[in-house]
Amino acid sequence: MLAARAITRRFGRTLALDGVDFEAHAGEIHALLGENGAGKTTLMNVIAGATRPNSGEVTLDGAALNAGSPQEALKAGIAAVHQSPMLFERMSWEENLALGGFGRRGRYDLRAVAAEAAALASQLGLKLPPPRAILEQRSVSERVRLELLRALSFEPLVLILDEPTSVLAPSELAGFLELLERLRAEGRIVVWITHKLAEARAAADRITVLRQGRVVARAISPETPERELAQLMLGELAPPDAAAIPKGGSGQSVLLLDNLLLIEDGRSIIDGLTLELSGGEITGLAGVDGNGQTELVELLARVRTPSGGSIRLSARTEAAEIAVIPQDRDHDGLVLDMTLWENLLLEPGLRERFTNGSWLDVAKARALGADVIARYKIRAASPDALAAELSGGNRQRLEVARAMSLKPKVIIAHNICRGLDLAATADVHRALVDFAAAGGAVLLISSDLDELLALCGRLFVISRGKIRETEPAERTPERLGLLMAGAWS
Repeated sequence: MLAARAITRRFGRTLALDGVDFEAHAGEIHALLGENGAGKTTLMNVIAGATRPNSGEVTLDGAALNAGSPQEALKAGIAAVHQSPMLFERMSWEENLALGGFGRRGRYDLRAVAAEAAALASQLGLKLPPPRAILEQRSVSERVRLELLRALSFEPLVLILDEPTSVLAPSELAGFLELLERLRAEGRIVVWITHKLAEARAAADRITVLRQGRVVARAISPETPERELAQLMLGELAPPDAAAIPKGGSGQSVLLLDNLLLIEDGRSIIDGLTLELSGGEITGLAGVDGNGQTELVELLARVRTPSGGSIRLSARTEAAEIAVIPQDRDHDGLVLDMTLWENLLLEPGLRERFTNGSWLDVAKARALGADVIARYKIRAASPDALAAELSGGNRQRLEVARAMSLKPKVIIAHNICRGLDLAATADVHRALVDFAAAGGAVLLISSDLDELLALCGRLFVISRGKIRETEPAERTPERLGLLMAGAWS
């Protein structure tokens, strides 16, 4: 049995865990639910040895683990897959996996490591990056998949998963659920942190719910209704779905991508992509991560230069009026050792509002930070809190708040709700709907088909850098899953 007893953990003035008790048994999939900032990831890090608690202890089969020692936790058989992958960004994926349990007979034989990883990935239906690809050049979902493979390579007794399905394609989900069933049948313990209530109810044996650092429901049945689970998580009834979603644009083009090309190392990453965005509409782009979405966002953010084609704005739209929300908040969206208000001012359009020549009005910038904290329900002590002190979901809220505060004409949003709880997801969706209803244009790039089907007027699919628009009859999860896999017949 895995047990965490009376775990308390503070981060400055924030009480992340308040006397939490948690236990999971052999041959069990135990789902851990809670809103953003509830303490789920902190509890996971305490169990995995990545965070030392202020008080309390973790035991496995009755033996106490050395608090704050990832090495001892791993030696005891506890492995974790983090929402923000804990990998060496400047190394290749083979080198990262060589630091795991792969290639133990010939530790530095990267070909043996790659062969073992490919065999395991094939069992799970996961796609590996190209040989010797450096991780900082790969997508978040690819890194999460690699971290999952690395964790499995240790053959752990306890596997802790933090929001793994948020980056999996529909075609990969079945293999992932089969993996959980296999681990359970082998008598292992799976602790699964998720916001997807339907998945938790379908696969978990028991569910524990955290709210504001405390356990509010312990080891309850997965047959508990979704609405009741949502109320336990949020302390209130689940928010209603967004209404009045714009399904047709104003017809006024604000951004045109014309035959866009991006070629690197002789390989076409973006291949003749043409897409027009109109005001008053949310346009969706579905795809398995790694098919050119990240590069497209970087082209639109002007941090890459296209190899051909053009990105044209309407006569009434300026480049500064495009807000980009990247999917990798920790590497591309925020500077974690800067304060909240400083991160807001990383957006040039916002920074200009608080500067006069070379002088920055710090008081007004901090006031903006305080307003954003209140308006977007970010759990932070003050605008002077570091972004690193926020939970993953609250960092995502900060990214969204910065984009909305710019008051742009176009929003490019990439996997905007990854890691967000029910209430935060509803808030973000409502903000996008309101933005489009007021005449803004949104390009929503997502691997979450439910999100795209709920919000988007037009829906495109991207595969190997090419896109095609879907017909209404094709907009089912099954058909879209096939299209995302490249079945364009």
